[in-house]
Amino acid sequence: MMETKTNRIQKDLETLAAFTSTPGQGVTRSSYSKEDQMAKAYLISEMQKLNLTVYEDGFGTVFGRKEGTLKDAPSVMFGSHYDSVVNGGAFDGAAGTVAAIEVMRVLTENNFRNDYPLEIIAMNAEEGATFGPSTGVSNSRAMMGTMTEEELKTVKNRFGQTKLEAMAEYGLVPDLEAAKRDPKTIKNFIELHVEQGPVLDRENIEVGLIKYLAGIGRYKIRFYGATADSTAPMTNRKDALVGAAYFINAFDAKIKALGSSVTGCVGRLDIVPNSNQFVPEYVEGKIEIRTFTKEIVESVNFNELILSILNEVEENYQLKTELEEIKRINYPNPTGPSIMNADNVKKMEAICNQLGYSHSIINNGTGHDSMIMTDFVDTNMIYVPSKNGGVSHCPEEWTDYEDIKKGADVLLHLVMELSKQE
Repeated sequence: MMETKTNRIQKDLETLAAFTSTPGQGVTRSSYSKEDQMAKAYLISEMQKLNLTVYEDGFGTVFGRKEGTLKDAPSVMFGSHYDSVVNGGAFDGAAGTVAAIEVMRVLTENNFRNDYPLEIIAMNAEEGATFGPSTGVSNSRAMMGTMTEEELKTVKNRFGQTKLEAMAEYGLVPDLEAAKRDPKTIKNFIELHVEQGPVLDRENIEVGLIKYLAGIGRYKIRFYGATADSTAPMTNRKDALVGAAYFINAFDAKIKALGSSVTGCVGRLDIVPNSNQFVPEYVEGKIEIRTFTKEIVESVNFNELILSILNEVEENYQLKTELEEIKRINYPNPTGPSIMNADNVKKMEAICNQLGYSHSIINNGTGHDSMIMTDFVDTNMIYVPSKNGGVSHCPEEWTDYEDIKKGADVLLHLVMELSKQE
């Protein structure tokens, strides 16, 4: 039975990790940077060694294509991203990109005959940290036609550059129309990724299979009161923190009342002045909502739910409030969960059993390009364990190379199966 090779996966990942602007302080490989260019050149060279047809779309996404026996057939596409956050780790995204290349190596070495075309995809703009939390998963959005010219012209990175300016410095003039891909030309999209959580490692499970990824909605809420000394009479106060506390309790109760198909919390507060001597005049909070079924998205308007509580705060505490939506991951369904292809999940369960790899269904997770793709093509994800308590986006991020090899083996055999004409 064909298998991938751990030593080659390790070499690829260690090579990519060296392309960082912060040596000794984690991996920093931001979109459209010098380090991005170096990583892209390495990935292209590895694809060229396999005699793939290598090309870039109008957004700078790299593809390595192997034709099949069927003409004008949709391709089996697999891969991930290779950019990172600032002071990130060596595995987020890169593990899936490297696994895809290793799968293609094994298929090439074994003269595998595929009927449907095979395509590696390597994306360089997945991390929303580069240009802001609502601007991630850029390559997949460009490919599926949901990226806008407005975003390219307005959002900025930590250096103050817009996407267009950063791309121009990188040597890329984006063509969103040319980057669009007809979903009918993609038979399946498959992404391997590190879990970025502790479950697989804690339960000693080798492979995680995804049935769905929770949808994500993120909001900012603001409360405007009036500062006063701690001696000010209680009846005259406009305490922004008291209003925020009311909101948090009411929001928690309303989310709980919706049942197990949704979770939510106010996870951060910024308070001004943040002192025991003064009544707070301003509070900003950040909300995160996770949705687990499409039904909950269709039945609940979360913006209206939040606004209704803010209105109660204004009435009860004489405060001014504001709501700002800051995160939409799913297109066209904001906050909607991403449902994976169920038949392929069953195929991967059978593959794991054949290979002798322990596996389980795991549906937690952060944002990935797969979340975009599910609305357009049959999509699946494979998770491999994250060590060190599942931490990610930091230098301590770690996944054992042997664990990535096991996930790559599952990817290999799924790609083989999907690439054959039934």
